[in-house]
Amino acid sequence: MTPSAPARIFSFEECLSIIAALPHEIVIKAMADGFVAFSKGDVSVAPIQTLGQPPLANFVGHPDAQACIKSAYVNGGAVFVSKVASGGGGQNSGLVLVFSQITFAPLAIFLDGGYLTELRTAAAGALAAKEFAPSSLSHIAVIGCGIQARWQLRLLKSVVACRKVVCYARRPEQAAGLVDELGREGWEMSAASSIAAACDGAGLIITVTPAREPLLQRAFVASGDVLITAVGADSPGKQELDPALVTSARLCVADSTA
Repeated sequence: MTPSAPARIFSFEECLSIIAALPHEIVIKAMADGFVAFSKGDVSVAPIQTLGQPPLANFVGHPDAQACIKSAYVNGGAVFVSKVASGGGGQNSGLVLVFSQITFAPLAIFLDGGYLTELRTAAAGALAAKEFAPSSLSHIAVIGCGIQARWQLRLLKSVVACRKVVCYARRPEQAAGLVDELGREGWEMSAASSIAAACDGAGLIITVTPAREPLLQRAFVASGDVLITAVGADSPGKQELDPALVTSARLCVADSTA
């Protein structure tokens, strides 16, 4: 048996260079193509493994921390991919492994520190805004001010004209950090003292928190056309939205219609 060539290892710095070079429009289009293929049954996706959250024991580093292991491949394609995305308490990490469907050998290892996951998740949020957000927005509300909040806004820039953002975080210093950083990237940023205040009049609300009980209540959301992009509830036991919001929505869009 001839040994396979060693896998190409992409350093963290190389991964950041690749991400920086990718036009956001291309990333969002790739995300759209992926959702279509998944909904048509052209992609095989394994059940997600979630570590560090109930029913498993918490990690020692932070009570909100978790690691998600996700694997998938295009049916009849050349490769299959597994990724580990982990983080909590303001720290993120991860890597992506690419294997051959023909030889089953590893082809590439991306030591991306979780940034490819941040990009992918933000692309899904931008795609939702592109397809469903009201055409005219007074402001965008962002609930949760961690790393993904930053990426949501960065990719959103290419699909909406609105640049006014009101954010909220349980820790005021976290909201202040987001206001400062994204303010330097061309956003008109401010922090609210409550979720209700952040959402007052917003036509687009983005929730990016690890909440395990509803944060966004039906009473906080204006009547009329409002898009809620709920990102944080990515494993069993998490919940950001008041059930009344879901039952009163005119349209609910999940990852796939399959």
